[in-house]
Amino acid sequence: MKITLPMIAAVLALLMSACGTSKPSVSEAQGAAGSAKISSQAEQSADQYRIIDWKDRSIGEIASPVWLYPAVRGNWNLFKSEWPIASGKVLKIGVARHATLNGAQTIADVQYAARLANQLKQQVLTRAGISLGSDSEFDVVNNAVTQAHVTMAGQERLTDFWQLVETTGADGRKTRMYSYWVVYAADSAVWDQIVAKYLFDVVGKLPDKKTQQTIAGMFNEINADTKFEREKSEAQFKMELAAQQKALNEPPKSSAEIRAAYRSNDPAVKAAAGTTAADTDYIAALSAITGK
Repeated sequence: MKITLPMIAAVLALLMSACGTSKPSVSEAQGAAGSAKISSQAEQSADQYRIIDWKDRSIGEIASPVWLYPAVRGNWNLFKSEWPIASGKVLKIGVARHATLNGAQTIADVQYAARLANQLKQQVLTRAGISLGSDSEFDVVNNAVTQAHVTMAGQERLTDFWQLVETTGADGRKTRMYSYWVVYAADSAVWDQIVAKYLFDVVGKLPDKKTQQTIAGMFNEINADTKFEREKSEAQFKMELAAQQKALNEPPKSSAEIRAAYRSNDPAVKAAAGTTAADTDYIAALSAITGK
């Protein structure tokens, strides 16, 4: 049976109920101090990146298109000045890495879908960290969102761009990998269905009715927050990236630690909490375009 948006919305509507929220337990001042510490530690241990080749270099294209860095921070204005995008289109960007260009291109779509799922996962866990009453409830939701996937149906592939990046590790060893960036567009209604289907899958993996209702009730907020992302300042973006770099080299966090991070006011701490080994290539690609 084909699952449609009205069917998903109907199921979510049946599960929705009002959910109370509580104030975050960590103050903004503490969050800012934590971000600064994370950034300093990450910068001291970060690998060095150098872009040595890129798409259309022979005909004058620059190493990083002017729209690329703003786009990964949520600002699509420069991209829209180059591409005739219809009003209301939802724009998203993904990246894949591989030792060969063909390999990076082949896995780009899979990695793109994984990035969308990760974005929705972050939104669910941020709210679940506050809304749910215990670490054990949060752990069940964390497991459910980790297993949920995003469909590519209805999205239009607009353009791509690749870079050959040379990385110098702390031991002086140099490695080369291709970063393959891809941009997709979706109608607003298509994005509604993507978010609804994702939450439908998450709710279906939860055994407790009350928790199902809480997660289903997040649809409107998550849909609004992910459809048109708020632009991150360069400083905030680099803080979060530094935190993610640092998190890759740390032991996995406990469910209680992850929940505490999502309950904090610190975006960098939240970004680190959601980082896993599966994010290694994505973080490396971001690091290359920022020079970190």
